[in-house]
Amino acid sequence: MQGVTKTDFFGYIKGMRKLWSVMLFAALVSACAQTPPENNLPIQNQSGTSSRPSRRNYLFYIDASVQTVGFNVMVNGAEILIIDGGEGNYSSRIDINDWMVSGNNKIDITIFWPDSIKFTPGITAASFKIISNDKLIKEFKWSVARASEAPNTYPYTFTEVFKADGFPRVNLEKAERIISSAGVLPRDDQEEIAAIAKQLRTAFIEKDIDTIDALFSFKYSDLATARFTTAAAIKAEIEAKYRELMAKSGYTVYFNGRNSFFSAAEDRAVRLGQGRIGFPEPALIVTYREGRTTERWTMDLYFAKIDGKWVIIR
Repeated sequence: MQGVTKTDFFGYIKGMRKLWSVMLFAALVSACAQTPPENNLPIQNQSGTSSRPSRRNYLFYIDASVQTVGFNVMVNGAEILIIDGGEGNYSSRIDINDWMVSGNNKIDITIFWPDSIKFTPGITAASFKIISNDKLIKEFKWSVARASEAPNTYPYTFTEVFKADGFPRVNLEKAERIISSAGVLPRDDQEEIAAIAKQLRTAFIEKDIDTIDALFSFKYSDLATARFTTAAAIKAEIEAKYRELMAKSGYTVYFNGRNSFFSAAEDRAVRLGQGRIGFPEPALIVTYREGRTTERWTMDLYFAKIDGKWVIIR
């Protein structure tokens, strides 16, 4: 029986491959780089969330601006972004609503020295702002004095737990935590997940939009709740991408990890994938041609057991 392996970030960080783009449904937009004051671990905090629920007030995101270092972002135990770092600056807006829950939310941001360049003290800086409705919930700033920076300074993790009053209860919260204390996913559950994955793979190969939408219907609904929009809007956005891909020249579907399962979102979900512990290759891979270049599009698949039935939750 194959078990679900807990994420061990520090065990896999050195083996991570270059990943300067991430396929998120929410757009990543540029943010202005900042240079924090120079001291060891300055952290600034400012209260700012509104208590009145509305679409505007409850769109949460992280403004990230980093120099040299790589970083990993986890929201309630789900890895949503990893940037390997390297020479130069990186800035983006990282939307996090998809993995938030009502009540307390935990965000972990881990910075690490990139494998691609030699360790050099004094060239790193980072700023991460957790924001809702343009108001600051928490800001982490990283800057290390040149004399005290060393290879063992990294990795370093910032953690923030905050309550999003008024955030809706999403179905992800209702998921059964079916992982045993030994980290094992029962055989019956493995088989049910594998059967759904097989259906999805066939639907993508055959360009069967109706079946894809049926398998993703629960996902559409739950994302709509988390993003304060409608299931129809989510469906239209995602379906438009599928149709665009299927019309491309050289459209080819690959499927990883039909029998490889990883615990995610604090045991609320099971991630299908293949590869290293903690950072599996995305389950669904589509390649296509743009001129003379072969392009690659990927999608992670997360399953949850709701009311005794496995569904694609994210």
